[in-house]
Amino acid sequence: MLPLVLTVEERGPETIVSLAGPLDVTTEAEVWRPLGGVLSRRPAGSSRLTFDLKGLTALDLNGSAQIFAAWEAAEKTGRQVTTTGLPPRFEAIFRLAQGAMSGPLPPAPPLVSFWEEAGRSAVELARDLKALTFFLGELTAEFGRLAVRPWRFNWRGVAVVAERSGVNAVPIVALVSFLVGLIIAFQAAMITKIFGAEIYVATLVGVSVVRELGPLIAAIVLAGRSGSAFSAELGAMRVAEEIDALTTMGLSPVRELALPRVLAQVFTTPVVTLMACFVGIFGGSLVLLGMGYTSVTYWSMAVERVSLATFLIGFFKSFVFGFTVGAVGCQRGLAAGAGPGAVGEATTSGVVTNIVVIAILDSLFAVVFYVVGV
Repeated sequence: MLPLVLTVEERGPETIVSLAGPLDVTTEAEVWRPLGGVLSRRPAGSSRLTFDLKGLTALDLNGSAQIFAAWEAAEKTGRQVTTTGLPPRFEAIFRLAQGAMSGPLPPAPPLVSFWEEAGRSAVELARDLKALTFFLGELTAEFGRLAVRPWRFNWRGVAVVAERSGVNAVPIVALVSFLVGLIIAFQAAMITKIFGAEIYVATLVGVSVVRELGPLIAAIVLAGRSGSAFSAELGAMRVAEEIDALTTMGLSPVRELALPRVLAQVFTTPVVTLMACFVGIFGGSLVLLGMGYTSVTYWSMAVERVSLATFLIGFFKSFVFGFTVGAVGCQRGLAAGAGPGAVGEATTSGVVTNIVVIAILDSLFAVVFYVVGV
């Protein structure tokens, strides 16, 4: 297809702009350069500009918008603008573009002050806390019913979810834990080497990984992997109105959809955390092995200070974090809105909320255990 050809002819007070060829989204702006030279000169008196469109072979909304943009530029110079020769097959799309561009622009959004934005954020936070509280209440009630009649629950579904959300997450959790253990050992060795106490790096790595970093790494990785999957799955079901169908049939979405996922996460997170602790301590061992210490010496020092209380603290955190990852992920999915962006918003909100809640809980645990002296 030949490109658009634009010719400008001046006949006294009238300027005729002839367009021949296709005028569409592929038309380059350079085509309109001759007209720009004419419009840059102010007319001496009354002047007219006529677009001769009979030579057009193709026209779309973008091409029509180009004509009206040139039309507006010509009117600003005081010229009267008209069109002629538009092929009948382009009348509809030309009038559609004319109506769209002649309409008033939407008003600019009102400015929002800092205090108004802070107030909206506070209201949204209160709504989120209220929704989470109601969901936790429903989930607790379902746990109570499960404890009374465990044989009436689909445990096979829990096993399937546990494999996807827990077992399949072991490689990525192990990789992150290994690197974190390696980094901590390197950083600690740089300081302890000054005092000739490199061997105590093993104690530092062992206690910190078992008590804090192992549960925290496992929880954050699972929140980004499994928790986001829960939010996306349930959010897609909400958008597809499958949640409404369950409610219409008299079934509880919390029991049928959320409870199996939360149980699977509670059961698998401690196991994943134990794996993370072992791999994290192993990662730290490479540093001391490179310094000449034996593997037996490292592991004996690493495990020596890991008391039963330290192990139980890490194990307890893994249960709480597992419940948090599953509950928050499911709540965000069930609370998803309508529209194509609802699933993405629910997934993002689930991951962010999970990480924030996990950080808050871990901080509270650290303060409480410090006060108690454990």
